[in-house]
Amino acid sequence: MAASYWDSHCSRNLVSKDQLDFSHAEDRLLGLTREHIQQLNVYFCASIAELAKQLKLRQRVAASAMIYFRRAYLCNNFCRMDPRLVYVACLYLACKAEESLLAAKHLAVHAKTLRPKWSYDVKDLLDMEMVLLEDLDFNLIVFSPYRDMGAFLADAGVDTACGQRAWGALNDSYRSDVNLLYPPHVVALGCLCLAASASGVDLSQWLQRLDVDLNQVAAVVAELSSLYMQHTYVISTDECHRLLDLVCQRFESSSVGPGSDRRR
Repeated sequence: MAASYWDSHCSRNLVSKDQLDFSHAEDRLLGLTREHIQQLNVYFCASIAELAKQLKLRQRVAASAMIYFRRAYLCNNFCRMDPRLVYVACLYLACKAEESLLAAKHLAVHAKTLRPKWSYDVKDLLDMEMVLLEDLDFNLIVFSPYRDMGAFLADAGVDTACGQRAWGALNDSYRSDVNLLYPPHVVALGCLCLAASASGVDLSQWLQRLDVDLNQVAAVVAELSSLYMQHTYVISTDECHRLLDLVCQRFESSSVGPGSDRRR
């Protein structure tokens, strides 16, 4: 999988910490803190997972949608492009990319059921699909760490409890930045190391056999540990609306708002 990944164009989708720090510049000027932005990212990734579960979609579909969502906001701001519409459009695109086709009307109905205050319709969803395709440079291929995780678990020979923790950490990793920063095999290995540590399993000898940058693996472990410490719960829908409505109102009334293009 690692060889296929590096041979593909997908490896060019990795970003640096500096690029992440530069994202959401307008949102931060309008009063959102980095903590607010992270809370909103976690909220919408959780919403994607919840909507996908309601629709009985595969985990891989939800994972791809979360990557689309995070990549879309590397070059956009919440004040210009409403994430309450974007997260649903990302799931719609992921359904197509992962061959789990779903009618836009059906998805819109379920989005409204999940979030009764969801104020968009099918036309809005289809329009946002086109915007996202352009912002993603029509690149919908996502190399997921799931296959790597299966191979690592089989090779390391860990017990069932540790394996379950590793899968759980991998699912949670999509609420963090690690899948934007590191290749999929490194993310999978970091999740396994985190699970092994929590389970009291020593992987040190096994890790020495691997041709992998252990500093990157340690960085994934640290990033996920921080996620668990700082975001043990997802903010409420009301708090999400409060933050987004506040930044949108400031955008519309500020000097950057009038005459500027708010995409939705």
